Amino acid sequence: MSPTIFTPPRGQPGQQTRSGRRLLACLLTLALSAGCQPADDEPRTTPDTPRPERTSSRFLNIQQDYVGSEQCVTCHKKQHQTWQVTAHARSMAPVQPDHEPDDGQFVHAPSGRHYAVNRVQDQLHHRESLVNEDGSRTVLSDHPLKYLVGSGRFSRTYLVEIDGFLVESPVTWYASRKAWDMSPGYDHSRHDSFRRRANQGCLLCHAGLVTAAEPHGFTFPHKELAIGCERCHGPGSAHVKRHQGNTAHDASSNGTLDLTIVNPTHLTRDLAEAICQQCHLQGDVKVLVRGRRPGDFRPGLPLADERVEYRLDGSGPEMTVVGHVDQLQQSRCYQQAQSLSCVTCHDPHDPHEPRSPREKLTYQRTVCLECHKSTSCQGPAADRQATAPVADACTSCHMPQVPTEIPHIAFTHHRIAVHKSPVRKVVSKFSDTNPDTQKLVTCQDLSRFSSDERNRMLGLAYLRLHFQRQWSHGTFLTRADALLNGVAPRISGDGELDAARAEIAWERGDRRQAGQLAQQALQQALPTDAEIQASHVRVQILIEKREFRTARKLLTRMTRLRRNPLHWALLGHCNKELGRTREAITAFEQALQIAPGQGALHAVLVPLYRQTKNISQADHHQSQARLFPPNGFPRRKK
Repeated sequence: MSPTIFTPPRGQPGQQTRSGRRLLACLLTLALSAGCQPADDEPRTTPDTPRPERTSSRFLNIQQDYVGSEQCVTCHKKQHQTWQVTAHARSMAPVQPDHEPDDGQFVHAPSGRHYAVNRVQDQLHHRESLVNEDGSRTVLSDHPLKYLVGSGRFSRTYLVEIDGFLVESPVTWYASRKAWDMSPGYDHSRHDSFRRRANQGCLLCHAGLVTAAEPHGFTFPHKELAIGCERCHGPGSAHVKRHQGNTAHDASSNGTLDLTIVNPTHLTRDLAEAICQQCHLQGDVKVLVRGRRPGDFRPGLPLADERVEYRLDGSGPEMTVVGHVDQLQQSRCYQQAQSLSCVTCHDPHDPHEPRSPREKLTYQRTVCLECHKSTSCQGPAADRQATAPVADACTSCHMPQVPTEIPHIAFTHHRIAVHKSPVRKVVSKFSDTNPDTQKLVTCQDLSRFSSDERNRMLGLAYLRLHFQRQWSHGTFLTRADALLNGVAPRISGDGELDAARAEIAWERGDRRQAGQLAQQALQQALPTDAEIQASHVRVQILIEKREFRTARKLLTRMTRLRRNPLHWALLGHCNKELGRTREAITAFEQALQIAPGQGALHAVLVPLYRQTKNISQADHHQSQARLFPPNGFPRRKK
């Protein structure tokens, strides 16, 4: 949800208790760690204004059922064997402690946290502890790992399951350094700890088949954990039905195109590349097309049939892990040679993977020389011969290895060019560049959408970007406000639009409009994230009005839908104000389970436990409140 916050009601006009001030500071800290995410669930009704139509395709399997890769192996053994040696086939797997790196530990100085990796019985655990002033450690979280994410070629990231939610661990193994360290995006003083939810949008780039399971979990149909056949070829049920009982390698050997399955070879370059782009085109912010949900993309269709990826103009040349598409499209080679695409260098069924560095460079040079002559290179001969481990390796100079936004990892720059000076430093997404000179752009073709639909998606993108960077400026919020208010009169029955406008109105301080729009959104069938977005705005208004009973009902549902410590803390506050002491204790304790180390929550629990005559617990939380200051920063060792 948005990083907005309410002011807790005061005991007397002009007064505020010390615990109230500490609770406010805690809730602000929790709110700043929350961010807007794309909706996970399909809307339950059709909006009044028709949704954008889906793109048509000559392939017959676009809207068919998935069957799982095991169904494909019977007839396509060779393709399956070559696929198994690729990194995609190892994109996600259950954690097997015997196959994981050795135990280890390290201290993360910016957050004052100690991390330990150890085996407990037959499970691998990640433990997070606070480093106290005297050097001792207080355990905050200790969780067994459930899933491994990543092939391990560059890194190994892990998911844990907590209360039915899949959550990313803050600890990752980096192959290049052979060491444990902070996961990408966690290397700062206030990180998400074990709170970053792995939503369906995240899993779709790592799991083969994934389906949202209400209210908050996921299922993996056909046990398809890793990327499988149907991610590139589309649902296989129509193909299996047509060739049932035929075990020939190519059942359609009469020369006609089999339209029951997508073969990327028979797609135009843009549609073939959309298959790669479903994971390798990710900008600064993404927006689903109205009426779509994560996972609606099908091979054979453009990616914009499901979602649009936006990036801030000017961020493309900098290297990011998933910026390969933008980089390649900026290359003159790509623009002039219609045959050049992702699969020119990356064969998804390459039987030679994994290659040695020498073999890779030799292969890449062969590809380049299909269009270029070796004598046409203008680089100094000495420099060309000095490239290692292969002399005169084209990609060493024209597609260099550069740093990325992931610590300790370098990837290949995909902008084929004369790089006069290698990129040494990656510009942070949270740089201080003047926002007035930045705008969101996309490399996707949006011409089939009406101007209202394009403005709606762009407005939602700016709103989400605002909450990524809202501590610096309000430029993006202003743009979102103008775009969304501009299309609102012509797009009716759009609960997501109403919820977004409610949040903007709240940020602008217009309580009346925020309340009306939030209420209007909640009267419609909404995706889960939009429902929480609207509910959060309404809850804040209700609490300001001291209407705690109504706020409590909304918060009770919100805590079932998302594992968010802010929602539990607000629920605890409502229960406290209503005199429901034991329920308030339960809610605050749950908030601490999700986000340990919040001094204000410990402080507010002290008088509540004393009311119930539980002096030992009151004393415990009193000591913890001293240990964890309300500003969110740990007390450091002197």
